[in-house]
Amino acid sequence: MAGHNARSTYWGHSANNGGTGIPEELRVHIERVATRAKNFGKRLGFEKSAELTGLLHDLGKYADQFQRRLRNPHIVPSRDHWSAGAIVACLIGQRKGLIPALAIEGHHTGLKQLKTTEDWTNSIARSLHDCPERFTESDINLLLERWRADGFMEPKKLDEHVPDYVHKAAGMLDTRMLFSCLVDADFLETEAHFEGDSQTPHKPRQDGPSLEPERALATLKAHIAQLAKSKGNGSNVHEMRQSLYSACLVTASGKMGVFNLSAPTGSGKTLSMLAFALRHAIQHRLSRIVLVMPFLSIIDQTAKTYRDLFSYEAGFRENYVLEDHSNAQTDEDSDQSLESGNGGQPRPEQGDDHQHDAARFRRLLSQNWDAPIILTTSVQCLESLMSNRPSACRKLHRLANSVVLFDEVQTLPPDLAVPTLATLARLSSRYRTSIVFATATQPAFDHLSPQVEALAGAAWKPREMWPDAPHHFATAAKRVRIDWRHRPPTSWEDLADEINSTPHRQVLCIVNLKRHAQKLTQLLSEKATGDALHLSTTMCLAHRAVVLEKVRQRLAADKRVKLVSTQCIEAGVDIDFPCVYRAVAPLESIAQAAGRCNRHGTRPAPGEVVVFTPMSQRERECLYPPGGYAAAANHTGVVLDNLCSELGENKNDRSILQDVEILQNPARLNTYFRGFYDLNNAAKIKDDLETALRELHFENVAREYRIIEQNAINVLVPYEPERALFEELKSEMRSTANRGPGWLRRWIQRARPLTVGLHHPRDDAPIWNHLEPVYFSPSARRDIDRADWHIAMPGLPYDLTLGLIIPEDTDLVC
Repeated sequence: MAGHNARSTYWGHSANNGGTGIPEELRVHIERVATRAKNFGKRLGFEKSAELTGLLHDLGKYADQFQRRLRNPHIVPSRDHWSAGAIVACLIGQRKGLIPALAIEGHHTGLKQLKTTEDWTNSIARSLHDCPERFTESDINLLLERWRADGFMEPKKLDEHVPDYVHKAAGMLDTRMLFSCLVDADFLETEAHFEGDSQTPHKPRQDGPSLEPERALATLKAHIAQLAKSKGNGSNVHEMRQSLYSACLVTASGKMGVFNLSAPTGSGKTLSMLAFALRHAIQHRLSRIVLVMPFLSIIDQTAKTYRDLFSYEAGFRENYVLEDHSNAQTDEDSDQSLESGNGGQPRPEQGDDHQHDAARFRRLLSQNWDAPIILTTSVQCLESLMSNRPSACRKLHRLANSVVLFDEVQTLPPDLAVPTLATLARLSSRYRTSIVFATATQPAFDHLSPQVEALAGAAWKPREMWPDAPHHFATAAKRVRIDWRHRPPTSWEDLADEINSTPHRQVLCIVNLKRHAQKLTQLLSEKATGDALHLSTTMCLAHRAVVLEKVRQRLAADKRVKLVSTQCIEAGVDIDFPCVYRAVAPLESIAQAAGRCNRHGTRPAPGEVVVFTPMSQRERECLYPPGGYAAAANHTGVVLDNLCSELGENKNDRSILQDVEILQNPARLNTYFRGFYDLNNAAKIKDDLETALRELHFENVAREYRIIEQNAINVLVPYEPERALFEELKSEMRSTANRGPGWLRRWIQRARPLTVGLHHPRDDAPIWNHLEPVYFSPSARRDIDRADWHIAMPGLPYDLTLGLIIPEDTDLVC
């Protein structure tokens, strides 16, 4: 960047401090963003391209129209000030400039499509010619002249960073990573300006803590040693946990890459994974650990463990561990305008304000994952990796030079497996990121490697982290005995009688559908005393937490308890019954259910697991959730029948299976997954997503890639112990006129514990008569079936055992 001659002053931002401070020169903002983006890009191997995006991202702000808008924002309309810089980047770099151009073009509105350089340039040029009124200025030469007068020069060389049109997932991830560098730099520098005032015009936020893996690993080792001492070291479980822990440390000293951690339930894989990540970080000088889990309940447990380990009292900085998910505690909306902010760092000297400021600082750090250990959900992590939006993508550059741990990977939807694996394969091979897939039921994802390589240019060939896993799976298998009763079906009445009459005082029964859980709980309650409890997503989060705590107390006190649950209890919930009933389901789900039986191997006799098939009550009754779950459950039946045929002449003779280990046999599970992928075409990418990938269309990929289908509504329910909060939230939503983003976020966060999610009802469903729609914006369309949030009216009762009761719409609680 050159010096400055006499020139006009162009402004990049309006006055800070609520308009009472000072504006920011455009030249200064561009320099700051370019420098920060360059530093981010350096860690990814394209510092020159990242710097170019910063130099040109606001080129259109040199237009007279934009300068007038800064002075009169309510009169002068907003226009496109980004496309001009994108065009120049493409002209400067040709093919090397296309990815920087896409990043600049999308830094406010999102990434569009990875076209050829010629097609993209022609498309923008046509827009400039045909619709000049969309842009702050259509004369690119005029903008460049002013930009150069501010001391900037076009770079003479760019990184060898050209689009990969062949390997679609690789080309798209590369674009998102450069995009991430720019948008995070722009967010941070814009925030720093609006946090300032006339005395201190520029207040950049404090950086998050560094990992310090040596100290963290020493702390973890001491904790694991203390656990071993307190729980004794003579049991098979202790031997298994020590073996896994040692294997993780040994593997961590090797090369970076992609790893499988297949470990039985109760083996302590959460702490062993962390030990691997910290030792790996020491070995390869890595910056960050990201732990990805499918369910909020697991994150809550793990976050408490991690925070206790790496606390301020233990010598670690605040925010060493950060959570990023829908229930993470924040006090303002992450998309709130930077101009309304009031500080980017905690200010302890302000006394009562410290808690507010500290919470706000956590929120800011979680937006771009500026912390050494991040705990997040599969939805947040994977959908961000496939996103096109600035706010979601800004964190992605932090994944480089890191370890990403995925727990309970069997929950990944099969039709998303190939694009997910392809994106992660590129992340690992290109950006110095090690990936760990951990579960007790490892899917045969390596079977999909040819499809992955076609999308990523890199194979999916994970290394196994634990050579002794088969031995310990065999040992874990002795903790339970499986009674296979998948044929013939069992009626709900007979099942209720059996559960009530079993000699086991404590029984868990897991079924596939919410209406099945409600029905069985009612039958158990009718036939016995009040020891039947129910757990499903017809209950709000607050209600489920109370039930789980009650179950744990009864288990610990050896009191009677019969719990009926859907599969929401299977993965990662630390709960231990002597007897578990499981409706036929995908084989990995049955294995996860068995992990809730004699979980720690401390009971004097093996636990009992009974696998049954519920009897249909009417013709064509749905016995499984739709989609991939039903296909996998049906495939389980085929696998069991085939195994019976292999072992004997009568495939309906379930007794043949009693002495065959199926659930704790990684080889059998691998065969099951391979057959599922091959015979059911289960891993085929869904058509709309495949089309979007083929067309390299970022917006369409983001829309079609969904870990959880979005066809659902949220219902605020009157859970009686929290009735006061329900009434308060309902009143606020009806009466509050000024609903800024911060207010909305706080309302939603307070409402989530009292919320039940339902599949979107059909248009003529009677339930609409009992739902009051919530419109977050006064300008929102007032169609009741278009609202995402609703409040339960009195005609939709909430039962203190079963949760939300929907008598006329049983399909909604399938």
